[in-house]
Amino acid sequence: MKKQLELVTWSRYFLIIVGGIIGVRLFLFAPYVVKGVSMEPTLINNERILVNKGVYYAENPQRGDVIVLHATKEDDYIKRIIGIPGDELELKNGVLYRNGSVANEPYIAEVTLSGFERLVVPKDSYFVMGDNRNRSMDSREIGFIERSHVVGRAEYVFYPLASAHEVR
Repeated sequence: MKKQLELVTWSRYFLIIVGGIIGVRLFLFAPYVVKGVSMEPTLINNERILVNKGVYYAENPQRGDVIVLHATKEDDYIKRIIGIPGDELELKNGVLYRNGSVANEPYIAEVTLSGFERLVVPKDSYFVMGDNRNRSMDSREIGFIERSHVVGRAEYVFYPLASAHEVR
């Protein structure tokens, strides 16, 4: 009888731990793999990042955040938020204008070859682009990203270990 009670007790602990791990994975933090070169030099192909899925329960995504988003039913993309609801954006001659002023973008490695006419980011949506703009499938092609399609904010590169750093 005592062994059965011990088994039941240990089973409960095991279920609580497994449930906690699943809960953290589903609602708070998740690992993702960077696929492709669209976020270079910030993120490199095959790096592993930790995504904070819980941060946007408490606050809205901000300009400059590097996010994971559901681009299609099958694919998640990693991009940087360039425009938030109400922002007026225009990209001409390789320069991004946000609300009539030149946007400060120190993370861009090269001049952007393509551009777009003035647009306004709708309510509950975001305009995202890769840091490697000349090799990025982003809002220029897939359109505005609805708030409900934002998975979370990329926080930390954890693999390879030699490249570990915060994502900014």
